[in-house]
Amino acid sequence: MSYKERVDRVIDFIGKHLDEELELDELCRIACFSKYHFHRLFTAYTGLPLMGYIKWLRLKRAAHQLIVHKEEKIINIALDAGFESYESFTRAFKQICGENPTDFRLKSSWHTWEAPPYSVPKGDTKMINVSIKELPARRLAVIEHYGDPRKVGETASKLIAWSKAQPVNLKPKPGEAFGFGYGDPKEVPAEEFRFDLAITVPQTLKLDGEVIEKYLPAGRYAVISHKGSRESISEKIYWLYRNWLPESKEELGDLPCIFCYYNFDHEVAETELITEVWLLLK
Repeated sequence: MSYKERVDRVIDFIGKHLDEELELDELCRIACFSKYHFHRLFTAYTGLPLMGYIKWLRLKRAAHQLIVHKEEKIINIALDAGFESYESFTRAFKQICGENPTDFRLKSSWHTWEAPPYSVPKGDTKMINVSIKELPARRLAVIEHYGDPRKVGETASKLIAWSKAQPVNLKPKPGEAFGFGYGDPKEVPAEEFRFDLAITVPQTLKLDGEVIEKYLPAGRYAVISHKGSRESISEKIYWLYRNWLPESKEELGDLPCIFCYYNFDHEVAETELITEVWLLLK
């Protein structure tokens, strides 16, 4: 087993057990590293010391909880993130993003957490498995985002607030929340960027205001899975278009690239995020 694979195993374990007491001896055993070398190897690979890495994951999840669960007291979110007090949480939070939790919650400025200060390994595109699936149609409640991609989080907050205000439980099951990507935010000018945020809703539910009805059509879809930060998903998408599509002889249907979300940043460590990329085929 290579050093890369060993550190990958530790990263995976941390993500799955983020709320537990993470013992150095246990992490060394998982990585098959001596404790004399573990810290140097981990830091060399990720760019952060072990405890700094764990703190970052917990704080980023807490940042999303501040926005998604606006009714929750900050001290409760701080305690869930492993901090002993509001003050210690606030100091650590402000040190990373430059704002205290209260101001961050008011501004809903998710983009301050988009660039991780560490280097989680990129996936090997040679190992990507593409499935072709027959998927059913879905009725969606959608808010369309136009403009600065850094403000997509604000649009997401609007959809979340709307869903919480409905008389029925609209919390999406895994695989029932979507993003429609009309362009790569790294390539498209900010003023031309568009991204739809959507959740599956019952046929009888009335939609109003900014929330509009759209349908995800039934059909054949090419599907790949991505685990980890969604900031690193673009390399798999480009591989899908550049390599798989020409070799498969398939043709694309008239629908943008779709992201199917199985969990969210406020629920799990970002290393545990599960996202599928869907391409409609003719």
